[in-house]
Amino acid sequence: MKFDYIIVGAGSAGCIVASRLSEDPSIKVLLIEAGGSDRGPIMSMPAALPFAYQSKRLGWGYESGPEPHLADRMIDEKRGRVIGGTSSINAMIFNRGNPMDFDGWAQRGLPEWDYAHCLPYFRRMETFADGADEWRGGNGPMRISRCQAKHKLYDAFLQSGEQAGFALTPDHNGHRQEGVHVAQAFIHNGLRWSSARGYLHPARHRENLEVLSHALVNKVVIENGAAMGVEISQKGNRRTVVCEREVILCAGAFNTPQLLMLSGVGDADQLREHGIELKAHAPGVGRNLENHPGVNLQYATRYEDSLVSELNIFGQAKLAADWALRKKGLGTSNFFEAGAFLRTRPDVAFPNMQFEFLPLTRQIRNGKLVAIPGFQFWMDLSRPESRGAVTLKSADPATPPSIVFNHLESRQDVEDLVAGVRLARAMIRQPAWDRYRGTELTPGADAQSDADIERFVRANLGTSYHPSGTCRMGTDQEAVVDSDARVRAVGRTRIVDASIMPRIVTANLSASIMMMAEKISDRILNKPPLLPASASYYRAPN
Repeated sequence: MKFDYIIVGAGSAGCIVASRLSEDPSIKVLLIEAGGSDRGPIMSMPAALPFAYQSKRLGWGYESGPEPHLADRMIDEKRGRVIGGTSSINAMIFNRGNPMDFDGWAQRGLPEWDYAHCLPYFRRMETFADGADEWRGGNGPMRISRCQAKHKLYDAFLQSGEQAGFALTPDHNGHRQEGVHVAQAFIHNGLRWSSARGYLHPARHRENLEVLSHALVNKVVIENGAAMGVEISQKGNRRTVVCEREVILCAGAFNTPQLLMLSGVGDADQLREHGIELKAHAPGVGRNLENHPGVNLQYATRYEDSLVSELNIFGQAKLAADWALRKKGLGTSNFFEAGAFLRTRPDVAFPNMQFEFLPLTRQIRNGKLVAIPGFQFWMDLSRPESRGAVTLKSADPATPPSIVFNHLESRQDVEDLVAGVRLARAMIRQPAWDRYRGTELTPGADAQSDADIERFVRANLGTSYHPSGTCRMGTDQEAVVDSDARVRAVGRTRIVDASIMPRIVTANLSASIMMMAEKISDRILNKPPLLPASASYYRAPN
């Protein structure tokens, strides 16, 4: 069977591109995934997400580091190696990003990527449980629910935000992102709603779509400056699969640049070090790596006040039974049911800090992640200034790439995280917490000076698992792809994943990746773009 398009990676973007292209029965599509099936309770039950995260079978097992500004620490980076990719194992939090993110992309020479042009594709991809309006969609494949946030600690979080002077925004994916909010999630009828469930599963019956799982792509086969197909390894055998039109890389911000470099597309000097034949000198491949670095602020509370009281052995049995029999109860929650987008300083136009609230605390004890009575604020930087890179460790496709974020290289990032800890503490001092507030577990009451808080941040910094930017879209010489996601250095090659983001968005990445996949699918098919929207959005007063 000959294919028109080969798509590498059945993740958040790849499932969408495969589904949209194969809607035309005359187009033959091959979707290749290194992992296996997304069937099973730990990927279907929202509350089972810690097990999905920790599963070695479902992940790539990547770490970043040694991180030079964090005492050479290594940091875990969860990436899904399974049908649905990271959308099959992540926390399911639905945040689009701030409209100013996309207007910022337009200001970088990409006018068709402003908010007005992106909003119609956000609307097309979703069915929002609260119904459609000028910001939200009502007839798309991705089912988005509003979290119930019934636990009393969610109430305390939301009330403390208002008491601290922040707005309660009714829909942070609508007119106004900034403020505290009840969260939204990729959850429907008690099930995780991954891109595989929304897009790929309904398309699997199509005769013109083939899905090849447990297959590692070794390289893109490039001849005369254009992609002709891919070389894959499966069950110990290597073979080449050719295509008539394009190879589309949807392998993510780590694996896509790695694959380009293994194919001979990257910085010539680096490729020469690994004995890889140069196909095209493209020094931007692997650079500009971004993430959302952050820390947890944790407090103790009484057992009966924390969600832990509902998760004892009897509570866990009830959770499992309610979910298995009725798709009801705590099993349908990701537990991140409230959050906030806030500014720590007045000289930024956008919320530079994201908070995700959890009505329990989780700590590593005897090598295991356990829940203890309390609550915690996860806080991360929305648009950090520090940049890192993905490079090759080896010419062997099975060897993970080198991933170094250079977290906290920028002094501004340090200062913003210190300010974020102080902002969170200011919220927790509000009257709404008087009934529940116990001992501060991390960073602890002794960490009061900026220097104390900075030491805590450097020792405990993690990420939200949001890598992006390593094959950046743009018009300058170092940009890897153009505004239609075509690789500038090689013909018949496109990239559709977080690696092409010109700048990271002020949110979790899944929703924006899916929007990009919808938008670029139209470009691949030469369809006219959806008309730009006229919906307004909130800008903070000067």
